Amino acid sequence: MDVHARLQSVWTDIIATHKPGTIELMGSILSQVVGFIFPASIYMLIGTLFPTFSQRHKIQSAGRQPTRQQIQHCIKISLFNHVWIIALQFSLLYLWGFYHAILNMDPIVPPLGTFVVDFVFGLLAREISFYYVHRALHHPSIYVYIHKMHHKYITPVSFAAEYAHPVEHLFANVLPVTLPLYLKGAHFLSIMIFGVFELWEAAADHSGYDFLKLPPAELHDLHHEKFRVNYGTIGLMDWIHGTDVVGWGRVKAKKARTAE
Repeated sequence: MDVHARLQSVWTDIIATHKPGTIELMGSILSQVVGFIFPASIYMLIGTLFPTFSQRHKIQSAGRQPTRQQIQHCIKISLFNHVWIIALQFSLLYLWGFYHAILNMDPIVPPLGTFVVDFVFGLLAREISFYYVHRALHHPSIYVYIHKMHHKYITPVSFAAEYAHPVEHLFANVLPVTLPLYLKGAHFLSIMIFGVFELWEAAADHSGYDFLKLPPAELHDLHHEKFRVNYGTIGLMDWIHGTDVVGWGRVKAKKARTAE
């Protein structure tokens, strides 16, 4: 039995024995634990378990790292954001008695090619939507009320990926990952797989370590250090808009003055 046939068999058993809403809720919880909470915890333990390795691969110096109290506060707020999103999803599914799901619970598992297309589509859609939402959050009229909270950690740690104002968490962390694939009508399993990847990518981007080059954590670490650079996730939109270098605004202003 090939992998797809085995997955189809497991999926058939799941949808035959559980309500659609229950499957969606449990899948969402599993995605957050596997995709974010577990890897973020591993990143946090590196400094304790492997101090020499940690010192060699930390992007910013030891003197700039957050204190123990700051890290504990960061973890608490990050976990709160995960809990309230799950609670919101639970409330919607509860109103339907868990007999209906928000996402596509098609009993037929998509072929591998569809998973690949959904993943690439989700990656590009997330890069584009997150970039513009993130740029908007840096606008002076918005920044101080919402996004400033996330930038409390100039030297980020893995859990800082979800350390954010609730409004930011919904519009910058959750919707850019889930909404495009939902509107595309992607299968729940496609959204779940992509969600796990994006949650891990967020933890890795904020980990403060450079030993993994994909995702390139240095890009987002620099954003936390310098603020006005690298607004995207994979670098594509920053390259298109020229926001991938520190001081891009001054360079743009100088070019404009020269043109005049």
